[in-house]
Amino acid sequence: MKEEKFTWKDVVRNALLELGGQGHLSEINKIVGGNPKTKTKIANNPTWQATIRRVVRQYKIFGPLGEGVYKLLEEVPVKAEPQEFTEEPEIDHGIAQGMLVTLGEIYGYETYVPPHDQTIRNFQGKELRDFVSVSDCTDIFRGPNLAKIREIDILWFAEDDYGLFPVYAFEVEETTRVKSGLDRLLKIPRRFPTLFFIIGPSIKEKDLFSQYINQTPFRGFKDKFLFRLYKELEELYNSALIHNDRREQFGIIERRG
Repeated sequence: MKEEKFTWKDVVRNALLELGGQGHLSEINKIVGGNPKTKTKIANNPTWQATIRRVVRQYKIFGPLGEGVYKLLEEVPVKAEPQEFTEEPEIDHGIAQGMLVTLGEIYGYETYVPPHDQTIRNFQGKELRDFVSVSDCTDIFRGPNLAKIREIDILWFAEDDYGLFPVYAFEVEETTRVKSGLDRLLKIPRRFPTLFFIIGPSIKEKDLFSQYINQTPFRGFKDKFLFRLYKELEELYNSALIHNDRREQFGIIERRG
């Protein structure tokens, strides 16, 4: 990977490796201060230190030890397996979240689910927190809508010189909650180029989606919303696993950053 393609996550990880696996923010900043990312037209200002503070709070691999000290945690890849839905709503909600987090990882995005879902929902015998890479999105969405945005079922992030930004957002909804999911998705600030998905089990949810999307306030943003059925997600997930395995067997490494 070329240095200019490194993400802020990569830069901080490398700094902590240079520090032996843990270090104070001041030590991280001293190393990062010589990185080309701090000298770009966008980042060449005092806010790159603030970016470092955001990065260590956001990513799961940076463990806080207190008083500004962070430890680099081991990244243990979780091997996902083929999966089908069960037609049991509570179980299927976690399955849908697990499928989408796995797909996000396969496609090279950083992934997030709400904090309580990370521990109470499971996918293939593991808590969802074992699959996500972003533990906190507070610094990305500061503002009056933060509480609702943090409850969106799944977020996929990319990273630029400013930090993380949401590319895809997903709500997994049964019939009675389709409108609530639409409401939460629309809380994501307009400055982000985010595409919104409602994922539902049946045509009933799809019909409700079609009804709501033509009403205020959603109709003004119809081009940002998509509906997909569980069966469509299941097909994409299982085919992506097969492709990912064959790609790795072939010897092609997924490019990140």
